[in-house]
Amino acid sequence: MTYYEDDEVVPELTLRIDIDENNNNNKGDYLKLREYEEGEPGSPRRWSCGKVWYWVKLAFFLTSVGLLAAVFIKWVGPFFMDKEVIPIINWETTTFSTPVLAVLVFASVALFPTLLLPSSPSMWVAGMTFGYGFGFLLIMSAVAVGISLPYFIGSHFLHRIQVCIIAKIDL
Repeated sequence: MTYYEDDEVVPELTLRIDIDENNNNNKGDYLKLREYEEGEPGSPRRWSCGKVWYWVKLAFFLTSVGLLAAVFIKWVGPFFMDKEVIPIINWETTTFSTPVLAVLVFASVALFPTLLLPSSPSMWVAGMTFGYGFGFLLIMSAVAVGISLPYFIGSHFLHRIQVCIIAKIDL
């Protein structure tokens, strides 16, 4: 609540003192009210225990995730590369002829990102088989098709998506 004093709006400050059942003030007869300035010794703490505990838990969680990532990069990644990725690349290059391999690399680089699959092994095959120049041209043309494909799929279903959104909003 506010009131006017000499054409100036002044807020009315009220203070409630806890009183027990016998109408006795359990905090003493007087309360010391003092304004603290920022950074002054004895100023109220800005951080409560809950906030500090939150940051401690967050730091512990991020440290744990970082350690797991380091373990994955150090041991699991190279093991997976040696046992899975490199044999598949060797099989592709020895099994298929160069023109068929070009079609497979183009298709995998264009389609895999649309299906949320990694296409970097196919890029490695293009670089190793066709060299820097032709491998680069093959990958760039496949990436151009690959980034256009989700757009065309989405624009095909645009009207249906808008109808569904409007139906949800009108509920």
